[in-house]
Amino acid sequence: MIIAGQTHIGRVRVRNEDAIGWDEATGVAVIADGMGGHPAGDVASRLAVATVLEAARESSSNNRTWLARGGDPAQLIHKAHQAILSQAEHEPRYAGMGTTLVLAAVDEWHIAIAHVGDSRAYRLHEGRLSRLTRDHNLAQEALDQAWITPEQAHRAPERHRLTQVLGIGTVNPDVTRLERDRGDLIILCTDGLTGELADSEIQQQLAQADHDPDRTAQLLVRCAVDSGGNDNISVVILQL
Repeated sequence: MIIAGQTHIGRVRVRNEDAIGWDEATGVAVIADGMGGHPAGDVASRLAVATVLEAARESSSNNRTWLARGGDPAQLIHKAHQAILSQAEHEPRYAGMGTTLVLAAVDEWHIAIAHVGDSRAYRLHEGRLSRLTRDHNLAQEALDQAWITPEQAHRAPERHRLTQVLGIGTVNPDVTRLERDRGDLIILCTDGLTGELADSEIQQQLAQADHDPDRTAQLLVRCAVDSGGNDNISVVILQL
């Protein structure tokens, strides 16, 4: 397995509130997107990523990934949530900070995806892209009720109104488990990518890529910047 990622401030934002990280030895990769307009979104996202990776390393061994040792992805998210709450409690200037988070954990036979918020995970299998996560926002809820179409959801203002974030209230992470298939790509990304590119456009770009994780991540980020770059853009890719 090879993991690589890219993050970019975009064309509009004054700072990058995304954070990315991975550890090939533990088989864990993670992306977080700090809440724009809230205090210290960048602090929340960096703390969430650091907490996830530290917790995974603590319970891994030299010859087995974190997931192979029975790790629960939801627990990693809860630890990140508590770390943000604790930091905000001890430093009032950080009160109200929050972040999305999506992670992937891999062992020899399986993949586990967990997330809170609207950062997403995709799988590219035999040239076809499938979304592995469901956004935690009001646009997704309206889509689930068939009140709007997928095309409308992609541009709806409600897509920015999150129903779950780390650091605020309670969280109930979604966890998806699936079998690992050699040659697949797992793509983690923030809404800086998906806000600029529809799923069909992401698949078109992946069809032009050579499956090298680093170059593929660079390609997707560059396309999002060229399409407007209205938000921070981050992509992490796992080549299975």
